[in-house]
Amino acid sequence: MSEGSSNQPITLWFAVFCKPRREMEGVEQLERQGFTTFLPRVRSRRRLRGQWQDIVEPMFPRYLFLRATPGHDDLRPVRSTRGVIGLVRFGGEPKPVPETVMAELHRLCGEQDGVLALPPPLVPGSSVRILEGPFAGCEGELLSQDGKRRALVLLELLGRSNAIQLPLDVLAPAN
Repeated sequence: MSEGSSNQPITLWFAVFCKPRREMEGVEQLERQGFTTFLPRVRSRRRLRGQWQDIVEPMFPRYLFLRATPGHDDLRPVRSTRGVIGLVRFGGEPKPVPETVMAELHRLCGEQDGVLALPPPLVPGSSVRILEGPFAGCEGELLSQDGKRRALVLLELLGRSNAIQLPLDVLAPAN
């Protein structure tokens, strides 16, 4: 049986471009119109006005996702929705977001009310765990980092403190 032989309409996800910082308004207004929406968000810790604060913000600033059935759902009102600029288009036509991408976004965010918790940033003086390589599983103290690529970590090895240089992507905050 070929994929197109089913009489069942196919529901797809589309990306919607929003006005700056108006994603939540776009979600509310589109849902009032009967659309199903998804706004993946991330929870992170940032230093604001000298204090650390937990914040929740869109994973993709100015974008949200809308589920619709082409040929069945009228997508024209999307562009005149408050908070929204319009559907993301390629060659003048709305292009669906691959289902595998949407499934992964739902998997990452679905367990936390659509909010993905990012790990805390690595800062000098914090405890880190090494994830890969010959020191995998060891914990040490982050001494410094060189941009976003390399870090200097202090490890206790054979009764001595040793500073070793590692790629940042093999480090995670120690619990």
